[in-house]
Amino acid sequence: MNQYIEIGKINQNKIAKYSEKIITNIVILTYERLNNHILKYHKKEYYQIEKYIREIIEEPDFIIEDNSHKDTLIFLKHIVEIDKKARVVVKLATNTEDKTYTKNSIITIMRQRDKSWEQTLKNRGKIFFKRLDKDG
Repeated sequence: MNQYIEIGKINQNKIAKYSEKIITNIVILTYERLNNHILKYHKKEYYQIEKYIREIIEEPDFIIEDNSHKDTLIFLKHIVEIDKKARVVVKLATNTEDKTYTKNSIITIMRQRDKSWEQTLKNRGKIFFKRLDKDG
């Protein structure tokens, strides 16, 4: 039995310099991370946005390089149907010497309030992708 859930695939055209560095475009969520972090600290938020996680990864409003964590991207999406803004942080599996990650792995999933959304866009790192019909 797998120790993870396959969530979706990263569009490599949207991730700038990482398109050549990642060893796979598959994104997973490990049961360990789900149970020991996400459900522990973001349970209510997780259940609100659970069915939209694939969409957040595959059709984000923004993809940002996380300047606080190496080889990590932040996917942001405003989910119109439930009027919630969501953030999914993904540690990338790259072709570097560190072979800890063999698949791109979700680190955390959370809802974002407007102020946190704006701070993430302004301060977290370089914006690699911006959906054309989004103004931030």
